[in-house]
Amino acid sequence: MEKLTKKIVYAGMPDMGLICLDRLVNAGVNIVGIIPPKRTDKTYSEFMNFASYYKIPIIDFKEDLSEPDFISQIKELDADLGVVCSYNHKFPPELLSAVKGGFINVHPSLLPDYRGPNPYSNVIINNEKETGVTFHYMDEHFDTGDVVAHAKISIDKDETMGTIFAKLNEISASCLIELLKKFETVERFETHKQPSGEFKYAKNYDISLSNVYIDWSKTPEEIDRFVRALNPFIGAYTRYNQEFLRINSVKIEKKWHNDEFGTVCAIKDTVKVAVKGGYIHITSLQYGSYFVSDASDFIKRSGIKKGDKFNNG
Repeated sequence: MEKLTKKIVYAGMPDMGLICLDRLVNAGVNIVGIIPPKRTDKTYSEFMNFASYYKIPIIDFKEDLSEPDFISQIKELDADLGVVCSYNHKFPPELLSAVKGGFINVHPSLLPDYRGPNPYSNVIINNEKETGVTFHYMDEHFDTGDVVAHAKISIDKDETMGTIFAKLNEISASCLIELLKKFETVERFETHKQPSGEFKYAKNYDISLSNVYIDWSKTPEEIDRFVRALNPFIGAYTRYNQEFLRINSVKIEKKWHNDEFGTVCAIKDTVKVAVKGGYIHITSLQYGSYFVSDASDFIKRSGIKKGDKFNNG
């Protein structure tokens, strides 16, 4: 394996951060320092353990990425380029200028569309046909810097958040290796500016935001996309008998009817729920904190019956 010579400082968070770090090190990329997540982040210890395995200097900070001692340590690395793979805190100007070649960020969407924290879910919910990753120089704002390259993938009809996540992690690592090989012979990548204007935004989904509940007045196709878009990391929820139901997978049935939305209309191997212009058949789910099962096991254990209602939250 040929070792690359230009010095790279690396920042990341699991899972993309760990996957790309592993691939870069094993491809011979000369990583001279690693910036971990904030100490308060739940992934801090995981990333620190993984990074120390490679015996690469870890450039840590106490609370803030603009701390003078931290910035001084980054400058002392004399790195040629910074690489960022998944990081949820904005880099201040002091840090961006501490590496002579600047920082390249890997963003999991085709910028300028889907800037923001969760492109994976939003492209499924919005029924996009393709997505990808964008490699861009970082500036003082999230996901707005000059673009170095795009890499595209198609979105399959049964895609979930998890499958897109896995595909984009793999393509990010592979493309980064090729870009850093190219960087051996150039001082700076050729780029193009992102256009100005309004673009689709990759908003976050979280139960604390109350935006992960299934809207049973939507169509079967919309609900199916919503469930797949939040599976497995977030989860699409409804309520039954004052308990949370996390819906993991569904099948759709298109059929006009007069049933009230959210009503259980049939119980057999699945739970059939009335929605706009058809039905949703729940095939697997989690019932509160009690058990994860397929629909038939849930039917047996819960006592659910025809006519019961699911609530939106």
